[in-house]
Amino acid sequence: MPRILFLPDQRYVEASNLESVLSASLRAGIPHTNECRGNARCSTCRVLVLDGLEFCSPRNEKEQALAAQLHFGERVRLACQTTIVGDVTMRRLILDAKDAGLTDQRKETTTHGSVGEERKIAILFVDIRGSTSFAESVPPFDLIHVLRRFYHHMERAVMDNGGHVACYTGDGLMALFGVEPSESAPLQAVLAGLDMLRSAKEDIQPYVKRLFQCSFRIGVGVHFGDAVVGTVGGGPQERVTALGDAVNIANRVERANKRAGTEFLVSEAVLHAVQGRVRVGKTISVRLPGKTGKHALHEIVGVRTPRRKRGASS
Repeated sequence: MPRILFLPDQRYVEASNLESVLSASLRAGIPHTNECRGNARCSTCRVLVLDGLEFCSPRNEKEQALAAQLHFGERVRLACQTTIVGDVTMRRLILDAKDAGLTDQRKETTTHGSVGEERKIAILFVDIRGSTSFAESVPPFDLIHVLRRFYHHMERAVMDNGGHVACYTGDGLMALFGVEPSESAPLQAVLAGLDMLRSAKEDIQPYVKRLFQCSFRIGVGVHFGDAVVGTVGGGPQERVTALGDAVNIANRVERANKRAGTEFLVSEAVLHAVQGRVRVGKTISVRLPGKTGKHALHEIVGVRTPRRKRGASS
């Protein structure tokens, strides 16, 4: 009979072709969470197939419906609906009742899903320049008022271009593009960044200068790469977020603006994806903290407008 290696239990369990993965694990005494008693009405029995996905049965109608609702990747399977015909390695994802309460969102699903999944996304960071000195020169009440105005415009730029605000950093924010699969995620992020700069110059900067006689500038950085994307929090506090090296690179790209004297820098991966669609200023070669070698970063100064054909009427 085929065998299942269950992690993190480090247990091998034999299973017949007609026996579900959940049934096999429970028969072996593995504490496999299953809030709905194996009826595909929750997601608490789900497993991550690390090896042998080709030996797993195709998703049936029940599993397919739940997988679509919760945005499961192909390797995330419901143990109660999956059978095997060969040796597989699986990791239980829900280990106890507390896990089950945090992660089974059958009745409170989001548009982004709750399961961490690696995706290629564009990550944008925006930051207020000289935020410490600015905060010291403005009364606390007025500081919060300016930050609200700042976040309002930054959030609008993100949402107008199909992105999601992942987190706030006190004097900036991180936004993600491509959470829902999109071939134009890098361009969406670049357009959002340009909208942010436009709002800062046309709305926030004149406002701050008029009220406090000081400047207000921002820096934007974008990178395009693989990251683990999922949701954290619950109810109205739930938010999509991302983790991984790509996130760290995006943050460092934004910080490089200070050394370069620029406002908007993108990585080589972003420039490659938007080549021909944007106007590029200078290119710099810098060392990013924690990364080896030098990295080429490119200044974005605008969007290319299509050339009018000769003879076209005005």
